[in-house]
This record gives sequence, structure tokens and C-alpha cells, in this order.
Amino acid sequence: MIDSRAKGAAGERQVRDILRKYTELEWQRVPHSGALSFMKGDLFVPNTHNNYCVEVKFYKHSHFNDKVLTNSTNQFISWWEQTTKQAKLAGAKPLLFFKYNRSKLFVATRDKPEWVKEYMHVNHLDCYVMEMINWLVHEKPSFTNG
Repeated sequence: MIDSRAKGAAGERQVRDILRKYTELEWQRVPHSGALSFMKGDLFVPNTHNNYCVEVKFYKHSHFNDKVLTNSTNQFISWWEQTTKQAKLAGAKPLLFFKYNRSKLFVATRDKPEWVKEYMHVNHLDCYVMEMINWLVHEKPSFTNG
């Protein structure tokens, strides 16, 4: 059996490395998994203002499914609510990266895509969901003000 904390840490490292590659910024994992009162989320760029509060979730099964529309206890809804809460505390925009076994990485953001055409809008959660690399390459989000 895989330790969920180890899987989460491995997921954070994977997303961190992809962000480093595509943004050329020195992303780091947040110490103590965001438990510090002055630092929220899972990943950040040190020594600068971060425009996003980044959460990372890796799970065995997909939680982005029809239950997003019908079930208030859906895991994706919980992840998005956690991300938006952390972002509000951090004074940043929420950004959720998620993946399930053998899937591509996905991103959920409040920023409406301008260039990516393959996305879903979840109106009641006020978020857009799309494939991560496609989003990074075509939207070129601004992660810092530094």
C-alpha cells in the first residue's frame, strides 16, 4: 500500500519540476505542507509575491466527474474549496493541479482561458479546468510580480 503523504509529496515534486521547466522560476515545496500560518498552499516561488496559491492533489481515481454537479461531498469540490480558502488567506488567486493514476495533469483556475480551447467551466464553483501543459504553454500565466 502506498503512503498517501509520500504520494502527495511525490506529486508536489512532479508539479514543481514541470513548473520549473515551463516558467523558468525556482519553485519550491512549502515547508510543512502549508501548515505555517504565514505560508499557504503546496508550492511557491521564494523571495517574491506569488500571484497564485498552488495546491496539488494526486489520487488513485478521478474525482472530477458527474458528481461535481450533484454531490456536495465530491472530492474535487473539497479540493477546490480548500484551494480557494488557502488562496484567500494568502491574498492570491486559487490554482489547483490534480491528477489520478495514469492520467495527465490537470489545472483548475478562476482565470478564463484566452488561448486554450479545450476546457470545462464549472459555473457553480467558478473555475475552469483544463490539461496542465496545454494551459502553461498557451496561456503563459504570470505567477509572480517579481
